[in-house]
Amino acid sequence: MNKFVQRIMVVFLAVFVLSVAASFAYFFWWQQPAQRCELFGNWWDPSSRTCAKPIFLPNLTHRPIGSPKLKPGEPVMIPPPKR
Repeated sequence: MNKFVQRIMVVFLAVFVLSVAASFAYFFWWQQPAQRCELFGNWWDPSSRTCAKPIFLPNLTHRPIGSPKLKPGEPVMIPPPKR
């Protein structure tokens, strides 16, 4: 009986050590990159595990900040090309 109790103790200790190691691995390889990305103000995509920097829309469209918004059905005036 004494051998059986010692064997069960070793099994429970091994399960405990493996679960603690799995918890640390989950934190350092899965949670910490997301927290670090969001700490710097970036966007974290959990499906692809990508840290992306947001792009300011006026930089992308070259429109001035606060430009008037178009209403649906309103014609768009495109200036003629310069020669």
